[in-house]
Amino acid sequence: MATIWNNFFKFFSRARSFVILTKPKLSALLLLTAVVEAFSVYSGDAENTKALGVLTLSVLLSCMGTNTITCYLDREMDSIMSRTRSRPLPKGEVSPREALIFGVVLLLSGLILAATINIYVLFWGIIGAVFVISYNYRLKTQTSYNILIASPGGAAPILGAHSAMTGELIAFQPLILALLIIFWTPVHIWSLALFYKEDYKKAGVPMLPVVSDKEKVLRMILVFTALYIADSFAAFLMLEPIWLSLFMIGLLNYPLVKLLFNVRTNHYRLFRLSSPHLGAVFLMYLLLSVFMG
Repeated sequence: MATIWNNFFKFFSRARSFVILTKPKLSALLLLTAVVEAFSVYSGDAENTKALGVLTLSVLLSCMGTNTITCYLDREMDSIMSRTRSRPLPKGEVSPREALIFGVVLLLSGLILAATINIYVLFWGIIGAVFVISYNYRLKTQTSYNILIASPGGAAPILGAHSAMTGELIAFQPLILALLIIFWTPVHIWSLALFYKEDYKKAGVPMLPVVSDKEKVLRMILVFTALYIADSFAAFLMLEPIWLSLFMIGLLNYPLVKLLFNVRTNHYRLFRLSSPHLGAVFLMYLLLSVFMG
């Protein structure tokens, strides 16, 4: 009996390690953005319903696969940084070869599913993967503006979702939502990198907070947070009733604006708030577009 439990525990621990490689919180957040966009233009017919189901699985697998590949690419620097040295690859819970195969299989599975919907969904899936993997493979160690170049990769699920539901390559409405991700990403990463500046420096990663003075980084965070907030209002202006939409996004943005007045000492709190805030914005957009639209 003890042997059975030991084997089960080993299997569970291994499975958990592979799940961690996929960065489940990030994968779930990106999936949420895609699902919100899909439902905002969902027609309700049988073809759209089928596309929605396939899209959901495609985005999830693609994001999980891409995140796993980034863990493989970052394995050496992760072993140096105190924040990341407990991840499965630095700890030896999963071998680099296993991680790479796992990531590639997940990503290819997601892209194959995307291709069954239409060519545009496949296009956005490839674009997203290329931008994100390029960031971890090359950009991360080459330029302090790495995250600005890579941030469009995180917006690809939104654009792919629109293509899946409408058959269009791009449109104004999903582009506004995609800009939320593009503006949010540097705020999220730079506020984290400010807190772990020495970690990134030790690993040889030239993040903006490592190579620039704190004042410049804080100004950049303020600029991109302001762009993120402005874009969130632009997105909610497309919903009706407008007065309710603007009231709700104003309410959601209040804690963010409040933090900005003391961003010098609250940059880590800004990092902690940024992901839940993005999720809340998209959930509110979903509620207003589906139930009030």
